[in-house]
Amino acid sequence: MKTYILNAVLFLTAIIAFLACSIETEPINYGKDNCAFCKMTIMDKQFGTELVTLKGKVFKFDDLSCMSKYMKTAELHEADCKHVVVSNYEKPGEFIDFNKAFYIKSENLQSPMLGNIAAFDSETSIQEFKITHSTAKNITWTEIKDLFK
Repeated sequence: MKTYILNAVLFLTAIIAFLACSIETEPINYGKDNCAFCKMTIMDKQFGTELVTLKGKVFKFDDLSCMSKYMKTAELHEADCKHVVVSNYEKPGEFIDFNKAFYIKSENLQSPMLGNIAAFDSETSIQEFKITHSTAKNITWTEIKDLFK
């Protein structure tokens, strides 16, 4: 009987430990969470970004420029991350995987740290945005990283 109880306790402990170690994104608490790079309060749902390391550490940012600068400063690469997500400009507060996002740069965007880059979930969305914002230019993730050194 003692062996049965001990095995049950060990099994439950293992399950709890496994569940506690899940590596997932967290919602950004806009108006309360601070940017991991510039330390300002994250306010704008159209520009917030987040990365989660392979060890489960979550870093939140107020825009793509801060995330890019942080990654460069911390010598953190995409391969070191379980998740790198960006806010969908058209659906504020909704995350898109950074590899699946389409990016544009435009002075009309006026993101929190003036990176002026937004992420969209489709090429069609970018084209529609560009109709009313003629200065908008497509930009890649690689160009974003190079832009903010």
